[in-house]
Amino acid sequence: MSAPILVARPVWPVLRRLGEELSASGYAVEYAGAWSSLLDSRLACEKLAAVLLGEYGNLQEEEEILRGFRERDGGLGVPVLVVGGLNAAHRGHRFRAAGADLVFTADLPAGEILDMARPLLAYGELYRKVLHANRELRDLAMVDDLTGLPNRRHFIRDLDRTVEMARRIGRPLSCIVSDIDDLRLVNESNGHSVGDDVIRQFGNVLVKAKRSYDSVARLGGDEFVWLLVGANPGQALQAARRAHRILEESVFDGSRATVRVTATWGVASIEPGGEWSASALLENADRALYWGKENGKNVVRFYPPGKAAGNA
Repeated sequence: MSAPILVARPVWPVLRRLGEELSASGYAVEYAGAWSSLLDSRLACEKLAAVLLGEYGNLQEEEEILRGFRERDGGLGVPVLVVGGLNAAHRGHRFRAAGADLVFTADLPAGEILDMARPLLAYGELYRKVLHANRELRDLAMVDDLTGLPNRRHFIRDLDRTVEMARRIGRPLSCIVSDIDDLRLVNESNGHSVGDDVIRQFGNVLVKAKRSYDSVARLGGDEFVWLLVGANPGQALQAARRAHRILEESVFDGSRATVRVTATWGVASIEPGGEWSASALLENADRALYWGKENGKNVVRFYPPGKAAGNA
């Protein structure tokens, strides 16, 4: 069945006939008593095939509702048809300026209105399919192909929003950046396909270690990031050590033999009263990671050094 069509305020008999013919064509026709239904928060604009409106004479109110609907519609391009008396025809330019696509007088036969409206309905259906496909592609562009985790683009987009949320509610926010130690040796000994398997399984270790409301993403290569909302430096260090222990106990499947790997972990935090910068949070976790790499690898380090007791 095609997407639903909303008929609001069907005071003109031709609107009922239009509804019947559209229903016979396979559309799910729904009726509402007032134009204001277009502004109902429960109305799913993205699912509508079209809107048919019975004009009732309060031009200013009708214009406001049309503009409000177009704002809610957010560029979806839902076809909007207005049917009314001669006044509607005379005010057609104002209805179109407010968001209507076509304006008809109620004395036209339903078949004639449909003949003129069908190209718009077909275009609306095509537009929604393209929009849906583009959204799917955009969603796919936010997911790492190898691990199925959010990718760098997704993480960076969410990082700013998460930092702002933490700032507003006055809660700490921590970031852990981790990198597999000497993955190059795994690739050289076992092949890149095994290296890819190790990266994938390492991502699973992080998913296992994180809390349900934390987020984990792959930044690229063998580098991952873990965002912990409400975690202070001590809690973030504890979380990194927990993941470190899980990794030490993990055996990864290789093509010819099992593989064990270690990782280095860089931790940074933002706390109320400090500087709320998304870029600084990620950069500081990166600094801690590289400090750990330079000092033997397979360790947990906090940035700045010495601020949090118990750097492993």
